[in-house]
Amino acid sequence: MTRLTIAEASEEEFSVYGRNAFTEADDEGLIFYDDVTKVHVLPDEQRFTVQVITPDLEVEMDFPDADSVREALDHFVAKKVSAVNAEAPGSVRITPIEIVSGDAEEQVVEPAPMGIPGDVLIAPDPESTLEAIPARADERPRENLPDTQTHK
Repeated sequence: MTRLTIAEASEEEFSVYGRNAFTEADDEGLIFYDDVTKVHVLPDEQRFTVQVITPDLEVEMDFPDADSVREALDHFVAKKVSAVNAEAPGSVRITPIEIVSGDAEEQVVEPAPMGIPGDVLIAPDPESTLEAIPARADERPRENLPDTQTHK
């Protein structure tokens, strides 16, 4: 089952130690609470699985009963979980989110390469950076507006 390490004060992130579902090897990760997009509970006959989903990872944690799930969720809501560990082998599963590639008509889903984030940050060329122009016309510089005030 899953073992949580609880901090007294709220945390910004928590570490995860478990089994990588793609490589079938032990793995670890760091999840920032601000990156969590969804928390989902999947009931099963023998246990409850809590899924924590971020843009890069999906973490599944097994809990033995509904009371332990409620307690764990309360700690996550309060941001007091500082570490998640697999108490039993494979009880915490770490799955990198898959990258979707291909055109709009034919989508091919392939697993994200290990050690490489799903989204690659490409810095813009500083010489080709566009100037930000306010959306409202009255906030734009006069030289960018057509002259509508003069009559010929």
